[in-house]
Amino acid sequence: MKILENRRVVLGVTGSISAYKAAYLARLLVKAGADARVVMTKAAQRFIGAVTFEAITGNEVLTDKNESWANDNNHIGLAKWAETLIIAPATANTINKIAIGAADNLLLQTVLVCKAPKILAPAANDAMINNEATLAALGVLERERNWSVETEEGELVCKEIGAGRLAEPERLFWAIARSLLRRDFWDKRAVIITGGACREAIDSVRDITNRSSGKMAIALARVAYCLGASPVLIGSANDPALPIAQIEANGADEMLKILNANIAAQQKSSDKKSVLLMAAAVSDYRAKSPSKKKLKKSDIGDRWILELKQTEDILSLIDKSDLFCVGFKAETDAKNAEKYALDMKEEKRLNAVCLNILGLDGVEFGSDRTKIVFLGDDRQEFEGEKLSVAFDILSAIEKTI
Repeated sequence: MKILENRRVVLGVTGSISAYKAAYLARLLVKAGADARVVMTKAAQRFIGAVTFEAITGNEVLTDKNESWANDNNHIGLAKWAETLIIAPATANTINKIAIGAADNLLLQTVLVCKAPKILAPAANDAMINNEATLAALGVLERERNWSVETEEGELVCKEIGAGRLAEPERLFWAIARSLLRRDFWDKRAVIITGGACREAIDSVRDITNRSSGKMAIALARVAYCLGASPVLIGSANDPALPIAQIEANGADEMLKILNANIAAQQKSSDKKSVLLMAAAVSDYRAKSPSKKKLKKSDIGDRWILELKQTEDILSLIDKSDLFCVGFKAETDAKNAEKYALDMKEEKRLNAVCLNILGLDGVEFGSDRTKIVFLGDDRQEFEGEKLSVAFDILSAIEKTI
């Protein structure tokens, strides 16, 4: 999905071995529809050539050899053109220079002129990042100059483990999307999302579960993050590309406890009404007496009669007084599906229900596309890639609250 269609992004590249990752980031930006332009330091060109970025973006790269005043391929023109600027990788040298306002290369000159939102993605040896001067510089940039800093811990090229590793391109992409797409309505609003298949234990190795992939929940979390919200993802769905709270929850009982704790915490942290998107496929039944050890076939015999009992009805039990609560319902009975969804909305006192009719128009568990009937104050239909539909759902919520 072209979520950054025609948005203008300047990518600054400095002299780090991780400069190759900037090429992957540029590719992600282009695939999302962004117009990306690159400015490279002289040191960066020792690790990766400008022609690589020109082939990916289709735009001339600004270097110390081709700055022109006959067009906007100069540090002032590029800075004015940018809607957001990211430096990835950002060396310790660059970080410290930006903090004191140094401008001894084209990238630093572009930074000084640029008034657009800016993102810093450090890449350096752990000792260099944790040096007092670098830490002080990072503090100045975050507090006084409104830079968003994306860091990551992991193995460095020097084989040490530390905080100087360049964040993965996917994570940097979502940080850029957030800087471009955020809206005041969603800014710092708590959005709690449950997603993925739940598991109810039969014994120590077997579970009752379902085929839910969690893709819709991940799409909702990505969109909420892009719009500026503070999402929490609960369940079996997980997205390593998002720097958000992600809490594993397996069964209905565990999910209910985690939900109650997070709802209470989120409501205290913001004066905006929180949003709950209950997209997890919670099991309706669990084993009445799950075994703590593996049940052996030789002990069970030819037939296994498993006694089940209903799980907790999470949407009925949670406190929804300060929540905008959206339930998700999957049905296979196309004729009666909307009636079932509306009954669910009324019985569980929900603000809206997202109805997914499985088997209709090719929609199945695990597919990348979906068709949702959004039943809120009125009826709306959304169809397409799950990320696109997630944007539609959150836009519908924004118009309703």
